[in-house]
Amino acid sequence: MEPGFYQTYFTTEKKHWWFKVRRNLIGWLLHQYLPGRPEKTKILDYGCGSGYLVGQLQKAGYPTYGKDISPEAIGFGRKQGINNLSVSRDSQIGFADIFFDAVLALDVIEHIEDDEFALKEIERVLKPGGIAIITVPAYMWLWGKQDEVSQHFRRYRLNQLEKLVRQSTNLIPVKKSYFNTFLFPGIVITRLLDKIFKINRSSDFEINNRFLNRLFYNIFNLEIGWLKRFSFPFGVSILLVLGKYE
Repeated sequence: MEPGFYQTYFTTEKKHWWFKVRRNLIGWLLHQYLPGRPEKTKILDYGCGSGYLVGQLQKAGYPTYGKDISPEAIGFGRKQGINNLSVSRDSQIGFADIFFDAVLALDVIEHIEDDEFALKEIERVLKPGGIAIITVPAYMWLWGKQDEVSQHFRRYRLNQLEKLVRQSTNLIPVKKSYFNTFLFPGIVITRLLDKIFKINRSSDFEINNRFLNRLFYNIFNLEIGWLKRFSFPFGVSILLVLGKYE
């Protein structure tokens, strides 16, 4: 990512509506697919950024580790007192085979040029019976400033991501859905207006204030209840939960 983006990321990750709801979603998925005592569930946050989620999962009792390619991000996380953070070389995870019960790759593989290698690495370190939780941005036609400052290589369609998983690994989808669906119309309009009027902002995080943060959080958070019952056919992002059964 561009160095300036990390400063924005660090200051918004804790309170921004997007990150807060995504953390709620991850908490539900872990309880859903890996029920039991948290202290027996070893987790890797692959592409952890500053490690805020790592710290939150550690507080919840999960033995959690974070890897990120950015020394700047890892250094910031360590200064926050978060343990088990380390810098990865290229896209390599660097842990032993079958080490983790869960691997989180949250808006990560779109940053990696060789996304097949990233998926193989996730499969390699995952224990049989474990899960990988992957989120990625959806639809190349939604490409915008956020993708540029985040240095994305691509956005995905759900069927495209499933095909990539089948070609790269033996992992099996156990939950697949688009999400950030309720806010989809507004985000599409915003992206289109940005392109038409060539609006220049440092990132999408600028579109926020206390009122909007609360409003967007409440709308977005409603989706978790719906995701417990069914999957969305479209959205700004994609959720894929993969199981390892060998």
